[in-house]
Amino acid sequence: MELKTKFNIGDKVATIQNFSEEVFKTCLTCEGSGKIQVKDKEFNCPDCYGNGGKEEWETKKWNISNDKGILTGYDKVIKIDIDISKNEIKIRYILGYRYSESYCGTLWSEDEVFGSIEEAQLECDRRNKELGIL
Repeated sequence: MELKTKFNIGDKVATIQNFSEEVFKTCLTCEGSGKIQVKDKEFNCPDCYGNGGKEEWETKKWNISNDKGILTGYDKVIKIDIDISKNEIKIRYILGYRYSESYCGTLWSEDEVFGSIEEAQLECDRRNKELGIL
């Protein structure tokens, strides 16, 4: 088996990330009441467990990744992680630096890593357009 990756160890890359927030989604089964009626008895809703809904993460916007609000620009690929299963191949990149015998960095999915800031920004724009943002 031969695998091709988008990037190699040592390549400088730009990354994107989504900024999400937790929002309360009203349960569709009980319409937010937390209860369901079966014959003449009332029970906690089996889908929301009586809470009327649940907290879910919702993507608000895609941006070029930054550190503490400062655009970091490029990171360096220091390790490539490939996970092969029967149904899929996941390629992830560890970006950062090597310290002594270990790596210090962050793990990024291949679809969040780009060869330039311009490519990364184009992908952010495309994903934000899908979200209805722009």
